[in-house]
Amino acid sequence: MKSLSILSLAFFGLISFSSKAQFFTNTVFNRKAAYIELFGTGIGATANYEYLYKDNGIKQGIKGGAGYFADLFDANQPRIVSGNLEYITFAGSRQHQIEAGLGLAFQYKYYQKNWQSPTYYISNSDTLTTYTDHQYKFRRVGPAIVPRIGYRYQTPDGGLVLRVAYTPLLYFINTEKEFYDGELLSKKSIPFQTKMAWGGISIGFSFY
Repeated sequence: MKSLSILSLAFFGLISFSSKAQFFTNTVFNRKAAYIELFGTGIGATANYEYLYKDNGIKQGIKGGAGYFADLFDANQPRIVSGNLEYITFAGSRQHQIEAGLGLAFQYKYYQKNWQSPTYYISNSDTLTTYTDHQYKFRRVGPAIVPRIGYRYQTPDGGLVLRVAYTPLLYFINTEKEFYDGELLSKKSIPFQTKMAWGGISIGFSFY
């Protein structure tokens, strides 16, 4: 009876495992995808290309992209040019997948402001004004590690790709510089910073 109970438990355990394993199907997907991601790895809007080097079972691939960010409501905020490279893996049913990844983003953050300061002087009883040009520059350069966990919609037949993910930013070894009229005003190295409340949404298409 004891051996029968063990066999029964093993049998039902195998059935349970098999039913769960159906979620991780061996369907072959299109190996290539292109999509636009808002926020996420590239901070702003990024154009991305993805290639799956393993498309059976748990899909695995890499994606790279380039992006740009500008605050449309405040011109005095810095702008960001970025590039990213990311390892992607996802698995699930035919259309709905759980996605994970780990990426490296390199960001160039910059701000520049020009203005003139007046100088008043009197010549022949007239008040005259001359203007001196000034320029302020801010630069921040450095990489960030970006883990990813989220949801992905994609069918094996190609077409629409939708992705929603949590993507915290882990900055390290970033350098900030400030310039005033061409001269270095300050320079500092930022060893580690985080931006945990961050995510992204992507839309695009997959193809062979």
